[in-house]
Amino acid sequence: MLGRCEGDPLEYIERLNTGQERFRSAFAVEHGIKPRMDLYEDLPSELTGEIKSGVMALGKQADAVNAYLVNELGYVVDRDWGNKTYTVYVIDLSDDVPDPRVRPKGWVYVGQTVLTREARYQEHIDGIKAGRGWVTKYHLGFNEELCARYPQVRTRGEVLEFEKQATAQLEEEGWNVKSA
Repeated sequence: MLGRCEGDPLEYIERLNTGQERFRSAFAVEHGIKPRMDLYEDLPSELTGEIKSGVMALGKQADAVNAYLVNELGYVVDRDWGNKTYTVYVIDLSDDVPDPRVRPKGWVYVGQTVLTREARYQEHIDGIKAGRGWVTKYHLGFNEELCARYPQVRTRGEVLEFEKQATAQLEEEGWNVKSA
């Protein structure tokens, strides 16, 4: 958040955690964001030089810090200011799916969203961002038992990994799986 918020970043984080920031973060209020100043202090000097002004310069500097933390140190970095929560969802599909695969447990669709899963499901039904249309045409509803396996996460990278894992795991368990 250095260089990306007005004023002191530690004060900004405190406002997020207490729900006082104008862009409220339900995740921050519920779980709290803990600043990792130790990571900042340990960054190479070429990444922590003068905080540049301007959106493009800030973006490039943030990208460089993000790349270092992810690629060199193996961290997961939330670039969305703690304001997004991502969800993997599983929807049962009818057996009318035009695909010759036959596994014993039937058909499911695995997806991920930053919306509530109910809002994303409605988009599928309405044909909005419906991918290949499998859910629009063949939906039966959420598979609550399978949805419960996958926790909500804070980053798109994490949810994409969960989506891949869910697809592979469910196929291994005998499900026919469609995914985005």
